[in-house]
Amino acid sequence: MTNIYKYDIVVVKFPFASSLKYKARPAIVVSSNIYNKNTRGTLIILAISSSIENRLDFEVFVKEWKEAGLLKPSIFKSAVATIQRDSIITKLGKLQDNDIKNLNNMLDMIC
Repeated sequence: MTNIYKYDIVVVKFPFASSLKYKARPAIVVSSNIYNKNTRGTLIILAISSSIENRLDFEVFVKEWKEAGLLKPSIFKSAVATIQRDSIITKLGKLQDNDIKNLNNMLDMIC
């Protein structure tokens, strides 16, 4: 996998609880570039979902979703996780400046 940077949009393997199968899901890397180089091979991500009808009040729309490499209108979910770098399937794109600002405002609200 190529270098991964903060605000990259990636597709991650999310495992099913009851089996060894997984489902590919988009996520945004929120850990700093210094952290992303750690020798443990972990990244901190935030889930992205196209299930916008289930949006919580503080979850934010990705306004420039096409430019970021997403396939559908999406939201930043409030689910933060630490994952292994090898859980990344591919990199889709990078978040645009306006969406970075909105994401950081949301993170300030929930963290």
